[in-house]
Amino acid sequence: MDERDQVLGKLGDLGALGGVRWAHASAYGQLWQDYEPDGGHDQAWVGFTAHKFLINRQDRVFQCGEYTAPEGEPSVGRDVLAKGIADRDFRTMPWLAPGIVVRHDLNASPGWVAGGWRWLMASYKFGHIDKIRWQDRSETKGVVARQPHSADDGGLFGVAELFGLPESADGLRGTLVLAHAMDPDTGEVELFLGRSRWNAGGGVPWVWRENLLALPPAAGGGRPLVGEVGQADTRDDAADARVHVRRSIRADDRPRAIGEA
Repeated sequence: MDERDQVLGKLGDLGALGGVRWAHASAYGQLWQDYEPDGGHDQAWVGFTAHKFLINRQDRVFQCGEYTAPEGEPSVGRDVLAKGIADRDFRTMPWLAPGIVVRHDLNASPGWVAGGWRWLMASYKFGHIDKIRWQDRSETKGVVARQPHSADDGGLFGVAELFGLPESADGLRGTLVLAHAMDPDTGEVELFLGRSRWNAGGGVPWVWRENLLALPPAAGGGRPLVGEVGQADTRDDAADARVHVRRSIRADDRPRAIGEA
C-alpha cells in the first residue's frame, strides 16, 4: 500500500475526511453567500475569509481549538457547536468524538492531526492546483515541501533547525497540505489533500494529491457526510447555499449528524 492509500484509508476510517469535507462545504457555502464583489469584496477577501472560516469549521467539527470541551466534560455542548453557523450546516455536521482529530499547528500555521498524519492549509488560484510555487509561499510551507518523500529518501539535512521549527524530519514527513480554491465568478470550489513537493526549479508541486470532492462515498474507507448539501437539494434553505458542492448521499453506516435527533 502506497502513502496515498495509507493516508486516505486512515483518515477515512477515523472520519477525518468526512469532517474536512463538511468543514469545506460549510465554510465556502457561507463565503459564497456573503460574497459581494460590487460591495468591495475581491480575491484577497475571498482568501482571507476562506482561511478563517476553514479554521473555525474544522475546529468546530473536530471539537478542538476554541471548541475544546471544558475540563471534565465529554464533549462541548451542541449549543456551542451550532452558534454562528447556518442551521443547514449544523444539521449536516458529522459527529466525531473529541480527540480523534487534534490541533497541531506548525510555526503558527494552523494544523490538525489524526492517525499520525497532520495537514496544513493552503489556498491557490482556482484551476491552478498544479501550478503552485512553494518557494513563493511561507517558510513553513517551504520547509514541508522540502521534506523526504519516504523513510529512505534522505531529503534536506537540518531544514527544520535552519528555519527554527521544533520538528524532527520524521515529524515533518507526516505533514500534508489541504489545498482549497474557489472560482469567484461561478462559486465552483476545489479541495485537494496531498504531499507537497519542492519545485523551485519548476515541475509538479505534488508528490501525490487527491481530489477530496471527487472521492466516492467509501473510497479509502472514507465516510460520506450525513445529508450533504447538493445541487439537487430541495430543502427550504438550500437556495441559500450558492456554492457548488457535489453529491447528496446517505448511508446507514455513517456517523450521525450532530443536529439529528
